[in-house]
Amino acid sequence: MTGGDALREAAVIVPVITIEGEPYLILTRRSRKLKSHPGQISFPGGIRDNGEELWETALREMEEEIGVDRDSVLFVHCLEMTETLMSRIEVHPFLALLSRRVFRLNKEEVEELIFVELSLFQRTKEEVIRLPSGEETIKYRLPGLVVWGATARIIDSSLEKILDILLNTGYIDFINDD
Repeated sequence: MTGGDALREAAVIVPVITIEGEPYLILTRRSRKLKSHPGQISFPGGIRDNGEELWETALREMEEEIGVDRDSVLFVHCLEMTETLMSRIEVHPFLALLSRRVFRLNKEEVEELIFVELSLFQRTKEEVIRLPSGEETIKYRLPGLVVWGATARIIDSSLEKILDILLNTGYIDFINDD
């Protein structure tokens, strides 16, 4: 690739919080006023600024979009990169364990926060979607919610790693019903 062909880079935070002892992913519904991916379900994040570390991008965007300050982040761990299929952006996700449930939505960027129990993704089979380009992506069809594209692929590729990290850090303690 020549310099002009390089993909743009973005970073997202995959925020996890416990509610009554259960881990939840925090998703956002992007504002319908945005030019890029309006109304879609996503993680807080955005395009990397020049010279900025990717994890810094993710934390900055989380602060800007949902008002979670860095003091609430217990732990950050790099997850597997994916690429958006439509806008061709390289997305670098970072798991963040949050200690507090204090949020201030930037309504210009985020319409709502959506809390989804992590185990719901374990119990829900992802479905393949064929795009008009012929490329394939996936979606999760949840009660009252469809999570698809890069966000669904991040969840799919990271779910087991997230659960392992949560268990190994002692952040949560699952009861094994085997």
